[in-house]
Amino acid sequence: MRENDREQEDMTEILSKREDFFKMFFSKGAEFASELLEELESLRMNTKKLTEENINLRHQLASDDAIRDLLKKIESLEEEKNKLHGHVQHAAAETEDYAGRYAEVEKELDTMANLYVALYQLHSTISPQEVLGVIEQLLAQFVGAGSFVIYLKYENGGEKVIRPVHAYHCENASGTQINWNEGPIGEAAATQINYITDPKTRKAGSPIACIPMVLGEETIGVIAIFSFFEQKEEFVAIDFEFFKLLAIHSASAIVGCGLMVDQGSIRTSIGSYQHL
Repeated sequence: MRENDREQEDMTEILSKREDFFKMFFSKGAEFASELLEELESLRMNTKKLTEENINLRHQLASDDAIRDLLKKIESLEEEKNKLHGHVQHAAAETEDYAGRYAEVEKELDTMANLYVALYQLHSTISPQEVLGVIEQLLAQFVGAGSFVIYLKYENGGEKVIRPVHAYHCENASGTQINWNEGPIGEAAATQINYITDPKTRKAGSPIACIPMVLGEETIGVIAIFSFFEQKEEFVAIDFEFFKLLAIHSASAIVGCGLMVDQGSIRTSIGSYQHL
């Protein structure tokens, strides 16, 4: 009886220990499972975070690529703009140059047209005073001469002299006489070579230019320029070309009107212009 009771107590004790073991085992298992679940949740959150960061990084990279492409496009457009700006500046410079050349040519054509009209007027009259008046206009308009004297050749006791027949703003020239080959005016008459000097260095009272008027091989007179208008300071290249035309046409016009001064009668002597 006592033995059975002891066995029963031992069995009860074993069962109790086994139950305690299972309780402890399942408790540890539940605790471990809970820890695993927490760790899994943490990993899931980290995975989600990394995924989001990866997506953001991809977007950022895509944005950076777009910015780089945009910057490259802007740089390319800037280069193209600079090239176009250069072309525009070059075209503008050429246009300005052409406009300047056109204005210069137009001015020259206008001058030539006016010169043609003036020369036509010079040869279209037989009046000595009109001829001298046209020469005056030519000198003032085309050369900018502010004062000048037109001298003609005369014979004085077998000697050649130069006398003024028309003065423009040179009142003291009246009644003067210059010997042939004397001073700049007489030398221009004798040599038939233009006398040109610098207005700033010329001697006081002396001319700045002497233009011999020649017909054939004979000098009939000299145009002496003493000053410019205020807006002109020196001779320019076109003035010298003008002097060539003026010397020839003035001489022929003066001789022409002198030949017909006596009521249309024609005298053959070239010295007939002395009647002016």
